[in-house]
Amino acid sequence: MLKLLLVKIIYQNQGLRLRLFITLLTVSLLGVAIFPVVAQSSNLASGPIYIVKQGDSLNEIAIRFGLSAEEIQTANGIDDPNSLFIGQNLLIPGLEGVTGILTSEVLPLGISLNNLSRQYQVDIGDLVTLNRLTSPSEIIAGVSFILPINDSQSQQPIATPPPGASALETAIRSGISPWVLVESNQLLSTWDMLPGEILFTNQELGPNNSSIVPYVDISVNQLPIVQGETLHITISTLKPMKISGDFNGETLSFFSENDNEYHSFHGIHALAEPGVYLFEIRAEGTDGTLLNIDQLVLLASGLYGKEWVRIDDTTYLDEEKIAEEDAYLQPILDRITTTRHWEGQFLYPIDEPCLSSPFGLRRDYNDGLFFYYHTGLDFRVCAQNLNIYAPAAGVVILAEEMFTFGNAVYIDHGWGVISGYAHLEEILVEVGDIVQPRELIGIIGNTGRSAGPHLHFEITISGTPVNPLTWINQTFP
Repeated sequence: MLKLLLVKIIYQNQGLRLRLFITLLTVSLLGVAIFPVVAQSSNLASGPIYIVKQGDSLNEIAIRFGLSAEEIQTANGIDDPNSLFIGQNLLIPGLEGVTGILTSEVLPLGISLNNLSRQYQVDIGDLVTLNRLTSPSEIIAGVSFILPINDSQSQQPIATPPPGASALETAIRSGISPWVLVESNQLLSTWDMLPGEILFTNQELGPNNSSIVPYVDISVNQLPIVQGETLHITISTLKPMKISGDFNGETLSFFSENDNEYHSFHGIHALAEPGVYLFEIRAEGTDGTLLNIDQLVLLASGLYGKEWVRIDDTTYLDEEKIAEEDAYLQPILDRITTTRHWEGQFLYPIDEPCLSSPFGLRRDYNDGLFFYYHTGLDFRVCAQNLNIYAPAAGVVILAEEMFTFGNAVYIDHGWGVISGYAHLEEILVEVGDIVQPRELIGIIGNTGRSAGPHLHFEITISGTPVNPLTWINQTFP
């Protein structure tokens, strides 16, 4: 799970309007080199180093830094441009004043050039040059950003104190000198700080730093956001707050089982256009405290392939009848209940999960007669039985014969999460039944729009189908 690094917030209370920054840590997984790192010849010029990663080519590296392949070859004494290997050190020329190891990091929500400059002790102009930026708006959460990492320069963030605390108070609680704090963050003095602004230090923090806790702690499960996947947002607060939000104009619903942790699950449509979208969070405390967060985030392609399907009975490709079924089913799937029934990871709904068609494939039915995408997973029969089980606890909200899905069952797991099962031979539950994990709910069949006996299994969030394998492989919340 990726944690947000620096979230820009507007704090308003009793007529005061302050800029507040929240600090969180991010964990990045770095690829492991399969060849030893090779030091460059001592007669080469000095400068920042890029370490070759799997899939890199000389041309791609050159384009990334706005150079030609020949310039990198000359700077590194490379005769054969095809001789690169994973873990090789490459000097990147033309970046005077920049030192350290150049690495690509995915930008978290709320990050700014100023924050990056302070944390890594790098001139903002160098960051602009490295990433060929033309506008501050290009600092987008989820985008890969080149950073020069130097252990002797990089600083750790100091957890943001509650609104109103000063730089002097922050320094004292952190166990460091106020003047070190000023120098580390390029401040004019201890007064040169917006209340709640994120600060950094390269010194070891004192034992009292644990008393300086984030006023609001926000994390998301994935950046960049991906087509067809689940967006899970977790917000922790120091006190109860009313939380709301939007992603690309679509409402985010938040739920809580206590007074200081809130969860929202949002389905990203598999056909959503990749690009940059607005993410917004609003929080209101009982004392009138207002917090507003807004950030542009990247939505990336799910890289789904294509699939050609042939149906013998073309009646099931009648778009008018399909639309009628969708209109009937959508209000049922849109329901959002405030009780969470499931715990831990979802289980496979069958005994032998032989996957025959994954989620998200762009489907062509009968050579262009009908086009859509696969909204779930298809499992062919591999087990010694045809049993279908509930993957998690929930309440049955639909159990009936339908047009496209044939005999179908839908289970409400709470918080907008619903699982569906289609093409059943037999339905073994009724609407209103409370089911537990591994409870028998049906028998695999070949009803509805089906090319053979199989189970179509899907998960929707607030009515939007998402990749069910994510719920089987991960634990939410």
